[in-house]
Amino acid sequence: MNREEFMEYIRENFNVDGTTQRLIDNILCFVENNYPEENEQYRVLCALLDGTIGLTSNEIKKVYL
Repeated sequence: MNREEFMEYIRENFNVDGTTQRLIDNILCFVENNYPEENEQYRVLCALLDGTIGLTSNEIKKVYL
């Protein structure tokens, strides 16, 4: 999933408000702009998102920025 697809997945599958959605989108933009390697992206996204709203590492593994 790219960033837009992942955000749609978040909106459809989790009960999060607009502020939380913007925060997650900002995290995704930060990771996309600062970590070009796929493994680095996964590691950082896990550190920042794993367990925060109920996301699992398997769900995060599907994100390709």
